[in-house]
Amino acid sequence: MARWHLSALLAICCAGATASTAPAGPRTVNVASDFFTYHGRCSSKGPAERARQWQVLLEDKHPAFFNQVIYRNQQGKARERYRAWCIERFWSDVAPRMASIRRLGTGIEREIAAIVGRFQKQFPDFRPTRTFYVTVSFSFRGKVAELDGKPVLALGLDQLTAGATQLRITMAHELFHLYHFQTFSVKGGLYRSLWAEGLATYVSAMIVPGHRFSAYLGFPGWKMNRCEKLLARMAAELKQQLGSIDQRIKRIYFGAEPRGGTARGPW
Repeated sequence: MARWHLSALLAICCAGATASTAPAGPRTVNVASDFFTYHGRCSSKGPAERARQWQVLLEDKHPAFFNQVIYRNQQGKARERYRAWCIERFWSDVAPRMASIRRLGTGIEREIAAIVGRFQKQFPDFRPTRTFYVTVSFSFRGKVAELDGKPVLALGLDQLTAGATQLRITMAHELFHLYHFQTFSVKGGLYRSLWAEGLATYVSAMIVPGHRFSAYLGFPGWKMNRCEKLLARMAAELKQQLGSIDQRIKRIYFGAEPRGGTARGPW
């Protein structure tokens, strides 16, 4: 964990980068601002009105985003359960932290533009033509998601509890996924996800330098220490699984969002 030997990988990724005309800036959809409005209007309301305004102020305004990214295309009773859980979670967990979440979201368009600018200095052929969604996510810090058949970058302000540094690192990580996935797919063996996540983690440290390795991995210190102790065992087990196409195995190693009837949601 203390040494990184990914310079060669980075060189491969940079090999195709060539300078050209200045690209247009990224488009940002600030769904978080609608969550702020929802919070302000419904803080003193009861459960029924909160559920109604959730639809009016959020779902009706961003139907595709909620269906495909927040609710992840769930249907029927599964969608109803998860929707109810999101509303409950908003008022029990997100609302008490609204002031800090709002501060993190202040000037977010400038933060996105700044990180995109840093990224383009290293990868001049990157064209940030994708849309950036800033939201309350209930599950992810950042991810490349598919919306109406096109990739978008989504940032969950409520999950970025470590503040602005974590926001910048997350953006850099996900920007590399956007760039990488133009020509690379994680479908197939587990090694493909390892390649994608390893490179994105390395690049995030290059774009936003000067922080602990745990910050780039998104791990607390205790988890880093635990990984260090188990590194030889984990590496041996991972080597045996590199060719696996079992989605359950892939989720164990690289799943970003929990599933099952846990306190984090009825997934």
